Formats: sequence, C-alpha cells, structure tokens
Amino acid sequence: MELGIITDSASDLSPVAARELGVGLVPLYVQVGPTRFKDWRELDPDSLYGQIRQGAQPSTEPPTVEDFLEVYERHLRHYDRLLSIHLSGETSLTVERAREAADKIAPGRIRVFDSRTVSGGVSALVYRAAECAAMGWDEEAILGELRRIQREDSMFFSVASLEHLVRGGRLPKIGQTIGDLLGLRPILTVKEGKIKTVRAVRENTVAQTLVKNLLEPLKGRRVRVTVAHADAPAEMLEEIKELINKTSVTLDKGRVIRMGSIVTAHTGLGTLGLHAYPV
Repeated sequence: MELGIITDSASDLSPVAARELGVGLVPLYVQVGPTRFKDWRELDPDSLYGQIRQGAQPSTEPPTVEDFLEVYERHLRHYDRLLSIHLSGETSLTVERAREAADKIAPGRIRVFDSRTVSGGVSALVYRAAECAAMGWDEEAILGELRRIQREDSMFFSVASLEHLVRGGRLPKIGQTIGDLLGLRPILTVKEGKIKTVRAVRENTVAQTLVKNLLEPLKGRRVRVTVAHADAPAEMLEEIKELINKTSVTLDKGRVIRMGSIVTAHTGLGTLGLHAYPV
C-alpha cells in the first residue's frame, strides 16, 4: 500500500524541495497591508524580507479546509493513504483544519500528525517520513520513527528582536521587556509545541550558545542537523557550520534552509534556528 506525504508551508520546505521529495505542500496565508498572499506560491521569502525592511508588519492565517481538500484530492489519485505532517497545533489551527478536511474527503485514508514543532523541525520530520516511505516502511513504522524523533530531538533559535513573537501572541510581553532592557539577543526553544525563552546572550555568543544547547545532550551520537534562517548574516551561518564540525557528535546529514514568509512573519529578520535529532 503506497503512502503519500503532505505538509504545510510553515515547514519551510520550498516548492522545489517538496517536488523533489514528492511531498504535497499546503500553503498558509500571509497578510501584508491590504493584500493576502499564499505562502511561497504568491510571496517568496525575498519579497517578504524586502517589505519587512520597508516597515511592513505581516500577519498569518492557516490554510482553509478547502486548501487541504484540494491537495488531498489530488494526491489520493496516486496514493492509497496519506500522512499529513504539520506545524504545531499549539501555534496554529493548521492541524485542526487538516483533520477537518481529512474527515470530509477520505475518512480512514489520511493520518494527520502534529509535529509539535516549527520550521526546520517540521521539515526534518517530513524528510525522514519521505525517506522511510521510499525505503518501503509501512505507515505504523514511519509514525513510530516520527514519535521517536519527537522524544529525542532538540530545537533552539534566536531572534534579533522579540517584537514579532510578542505581537503575534507567541510570547508574553515580559519576555520582550527583559530582552529590550538588557540589549541582548534572546535564545528560545520549542518544547511540546510551545515557544519558550531560555535566556538572553550577547550577539557574539549566539552561534556558540545555540550549538552548545543543541548538541551537548547528543554528544557521541550520529545526528542530523537542520539550520533555518531568515536572512541571518553569512558569517553567523559559517560560524554555526564550523562549531558543529568541532563538536563531539557525528554529523550524518546537515541542511541549511531559508525561513519562508510564515515563520519570518512571527520571528522577524535575522532569525536563526537549529534543529537536531539522533539517527
């Protein structure tokens, strides 16, 4: 029985990467001024980055049930069953809309999976699910592997300002106050689908702090790492790569991806996130 994989654009999986993986991609919406765009299809990261620099304050909306129905219907023509992996239900109604669409179009043929993470964490699960499906794993085995990753993975990220997260309701205002008063850059994590502050550090220690927090618990193991960023400085990305190579983990695979409009709208430019899980 052939299994198809579906995800949403908050996975920061570009349309090109999704096509290469054979993964269906459901876009979320980005509101910029009076105009609403479908993420990636009608608004690419460069366009949004430029508008944010000019003062835009974008907001986001989950896909509609109809958006899911369109993608599900198309993929059910080619697959017996679908595994639909999505942005954390703690931060978006995307999973809820996916479940509603799955129940409408094909009860019992679509399994909706809450990733309990965001951005590169979602894409890591999608890549692994697609890899396992290509190797002939059955659906339950793939779900077991995704749950294992959820238990053992790690995600940390840093934003240039907490303004976007606070405005979008993802963090309490006290977190913004602490960061702004001290003039430091916050380090955050994702736990059980929720974004939480860890501490604030000086700009020149951001890369080192992220890598240490991410990989120290995984030392001695073979790991896969995803680095996601929203126009982060090139020198910071290079520093991240160098630091990872110097750690006591064995890098099985590594990816660097750009954050799309959805995540960037909530975190702002300069965001840098790292996700890792042991193989």
